[in-house]
Amino acid sequence: MNSTVIKWVIGVIAVVLIVWLGYSSFSGDRVSDKTGPIKIGVSLPLTGEASAYGEAVRGGVELAAKEFNDQGGINGRVVELIIEDDKCNQAGSSVFNKLVNVDKVHAIIGPLCSAAAGPGLPVAQSAGIPTIVVGSAPALTSIGDFIFRVYPSDALQGKVSAEFIFNELGKKNVAVVYVQNDWGQGIQETFIKRFKELGGTISVNESVLQDSVDLRTQLTKVKSAAAEALYFPVYVQNAIAGVRQIRELGLNIPVVAGDVFADESIFSLPAAEGIVYIQGKSNNPEEFQNKVLELSGVSGNAFTPYFYDAVRVMLSVIKDVGTDPDDIKKALVNLSYDESIAVPKISFDEVGDLVGAEVDIRVIQNGKSVPYSD
Repeated sequence: MNSTVIKWVIGVIAVVLIVWLGYSSFSGDRVSDKTGPIKIGVSLPLTGEASAYGEAVRGGVELAAKEFNDQGGINGRVVELIIEDDKCNQAGSSVFNKLVNVDKVHAIIGPLCSAAAGPGLPVAQSAGIPTIVVGSAPALTSIGDFIFRVYPSDALQGKVSAEFIFNELGKKNVAVVYVQNDWGQGIQETFIKRFKELGGTISVNESVLQDSVDLRTQLTKVKSAAAEALYFPVYVQNAIAGVRQIRELGLNIPVVAGDVFADESIFSLPAAEGIVYIQGKSNNPEEFQNKVLELSGVSGNAFTPYFYDAVRVMLSVIKDVGTDPDDIKKALVNLSYDESIAVPKISFDEVGDLVGAEVDIRVIQNGKSVPYSD
């Protein structure tokens, strides 16, 4: 046998060994995965502009996991939360990479921010990690079949906002100022499409960067255009600065915003008085709120019940079918869960969105959020 043939034979043997070792290692991981903690990754904004939102929902996540652990975990296995800071921005990509490739989580909950979900969710989809997201940008669940959502899509929020302004407020000429990220772009596209279908006119359509705190240029265009109302789906920093600048410019027209406005940091702004915003419709009972506050020391917000439900759903499914990702995905596809808090029942449609989702129309009055009534 000459040296060339020997090298060829050695090469073939090496390839076979690599494949066999890889299969053995994979199989071994599957076997060993029947023991040890159930690892649930959680992507939340814990620093930066949306940190208050992240801290408010963290208690709901921890409460759900604690309830399972207090009952002995899942088939004797403790639930371990791995909570990472996605900063409500592109850091979502690195968070998901860590959760998937370093922490080897069985499932992921979040993000809350679509700006983090957009870059993060493809990582989970590619790795086949079941994920329940709360971010509302319409396209998120279309990323793939391992992605599910327990919160109303902005396809609904944008549509309802357009119908509210056109039909309820009777405004036909509207300006739009939106944040330039996954959430803002998705919701303004839905809004504009529906508003035009109704017969309305968009006199201004301007975007702002997520970290922008000077919106005077865009708002001056709104004033110059003599728009009858402003649709204002922006993020936290934009909102805090923007509502003040709206008042400073004397822009005395109705303002309708998105669910980012559902937070005490905005309710407390005198300039936010009278602003209407649309959010996912949910139950948030006092008993639940008290449990979250007692556990975490932080009051929950409108999103806390959704995160609590997301964790409970995922852990309930894992308890029933185990940790195989394909089995979890199939169980979520066929889910009918009626022990939720935020909504009466959780099930998912063909793209993974919440079936029967509804939204609430609310208004900021005297530093508080109250239901809108004409």
